[in-house]
Amino acid sequence: MITGLLTLAEATGAAWVACARNEPERQLAARHPDGLTVPLAHSRGRLHYATPSREQYEMYYSVIANPVLWFLQHYLWDLGNEPVIDERIHQAWTNGYVEVNRQMCAKVVELARAGSGPPLVLVHDYQLYLVPRMLRKEMPDAVIQFFLHVPWATPQYWKVLPQGMRDAILEGLLGCDIVGFQSSLDVRNFLLTCEENLGLQVDEHERAVIAGGRIVYARHYPISVDVPATTRLAASRGVQRQEEELATWRPERLIARIDRTDPSKNIVRGFIAYEKLLRYHPELRGRVQFWAFLQPSRQDVAAYSRYLRQIRQAAGRINSEFGGDDWQPIRLEIADSERKAMAAMKNFDVLLVNPVYDGLNLVVKEGALVNHKDGVIVLSENAGAHEELRGHVLSINPFDVEATAEAMHVALTMPAEERRRMIEGARNVVRTNDIARWISNQVQDLRDLTRAPALSPS
Repeated sequence: MITGLLTLAEATGAAWVACARNEPERQLAARHPDGLTVPLAHSRGRLHYATPSREQYEMYYSVIANPVLWFLQHYLWDLGNEPVIDERIHQAWTNGYVEVNRQMCAKVVELARAGSGPPLVLVHDYQLYLVPRMLRKEMPDAVIQFFLHVPWATPQYWKVLPQGMRDAILEGLLGCDIVGFQSSLDVRNFLLTCEENLGLQVDEHERAVIAGGRIVYARHYPISVDVPATTRLAASRGVQRQEEELATWRPERLIARIDRTDPSKNIVRGFIAYEKLLRYHPELRGRVQFWAFLQPSRQDVAAYSRYLRQIRQAAGRINSEFGGDDWQPIRLEIADSERKAMAAMKNFDVLLVNPVYDGLNLVVKEGALVNHKDGVIVLSENAGAHEELRGHVLSINPFDVEATAEAMHVALTMPAEERRRMIEGARNVVRTNDIARWISNQVQDLRDLTRAPALSPS
């Protein structure tokens, strides 16, 4: 996601407003009150910080944004037991989430007023839902676009949140001119939420909402990869060294997954499906290995640290039951290496991407682009990327471990020509719908739908 945003910042010449997350960043912001120069891919840009206190940031990010909003938007709640919206959540909403959004808005307004003409403001992701409405009050003539990188839940699921919170989120987004999503399903869910939860007038044909006398458009722009940059990285000497190391242990057939240790990624069910594959097809034992290369994620949040323990336990149990001195069914690595991840994507025979729900999932696009083994992608129908790649992947229900096991077997035994046809089809989609198209489609809609005479990002 950051790669995509850096590309967008460079293409538009935009100043970047970020939230200081820790004491070193707060100190950096204090030393550079007028912003600091930062490197982009081919040039340099300006970075400006909002500086909430440690307590404000903790409430904003570690109480509301991740444990509440992320779980809601990926349908992760066990609703019979969670969430419990208590005083702690209410205080974190008011003193954390609302306050940090206010500070981000104030920094944007400060920069915009130093420029000339109505600004174009691009706001990104679920941490900043309230910013557009705040900006609209301060700068009525601004052109505001919001892009959401995660799924948009159904109207009913949003009712997990108290009405004041969920209405504030919707009203915040309705301060925009355009709200961008990853998939057409997210657009439909958003329009339904506006209609059902706020009682607003919605035009499904135009994909628009009438709110406060204004028209707010909803569009989908599936994010993608920088094809030349990703290809260069795949061909780099650092990745080649990782491939050389991989070759020293690579099995006959390699199933790979590259993910964060996030509950939404559905890693444990993937292991269970693989366990069933080995049970139903004993001829594969010793010939196939599941390489799970996982980046630790948000270990300061209890649910994430608990899920990492479950990942380790599941892998350990399967290795204990099926493995021996000369073969381990699962190779589990918890680390963070872009080069090693790229080596895995170049060399898989099967890539398992089975999230519970995912806004898009760029791993599947990167894997399709760089793989040179005619690998087959097994993809959750609940990943946003499935909308573009269906027909070029083996589609699965991420909750159905039997079907996932069968899909992996089909992928491993598929004729070579069919494997080649599928991966080439997926690769062509990624090359056509690349990061440049993601940017240009948004810019074109900003011109067409807002009739903005010029783009002056802030």
